[in-house]
Amino acid sequence: MFAKKQYYTGIDGCRGGWLLTTLNEQQELKIYLFSSLSEAKELIDSSKHISIDMPMGLVSSQDEERICDALIRKELGKGFGSSVFGVPCRQAVYASSYQEANKINREVLNKGLSIQTWNICSKIEELDVFLQQNPEYKILFTEGHPELCFKRLKGEGLMFKKKHNEGVQERLQLLRKCKQDIQREFEIFNARFLKKWVSTDDVLDSMGLAFNAREIAENNYTIFPRQIVLDKNKIPMNVFVAEW
Repeated sequence: MFAKKQYYTGIDGCRGGWLLTTLNEQQELKIYLFSSLSEAKELIDSSKHISIDMPMGLVSSQDEERICDALIRKELGKGFGSSVFGVPCRQAVYASSYQEANKINREVLNKGLSIQTWNICSKIEELDVFLQQNPEYKILFTEGHPELCFKRLKGEGLMFKKKHNEGVQERLQLLRKCKQDIQREFEIFNARFLKKWVSTDDVLDSMGLAFNAREIAENNYTIFPRQIVLDKNKIPMNVFVAEW
């Protein structure tokens, strides 16, 4: 179905699974919803680069640290830094219940775990397993952060949160810098999925990440932190953000 290595792909986790937006050399955008990363493997294999909004690389002890989280939180600043949550340790991500995960995270990192973070642990685990089962994807994938992508695209801080209509319009206007006629595609994509599975901001985030993936593939990016930091499974704990 998919030709080899023709897409720049942005992936955002959503309630319905994983939302993938692809961008080709002709500036054509397409969007797909898959229930799992394994189900999306054919499309993933056809991608030149993938930017994903999900933690890559997990700490397993106190002598490890995801420095990128603190750096991104500081970069986003007041009002938007809260979009960067504290990533649990690997043992907590693989726990079978919130109570167990919270207990483990306190034991390993001396930090509790919010229920909101626990709710996405299944996706963090899925990505972690996927990367370990497919080692070549540790290079194909890089971790991205949509809010920082939009801030860099604007050149200054955003005005509105993405859940508000003003925030949707602000981000859509920024995406026009990447593709002038993106409004129509966004409206089609946004109408395609039930809101209980895919929210409007999921669509915007995955689209922004696709353009982020293209710039990374073309070596127009900044890394947080500047040095590559690997976890114990050799998965990078860095966030890659385009420099437009």
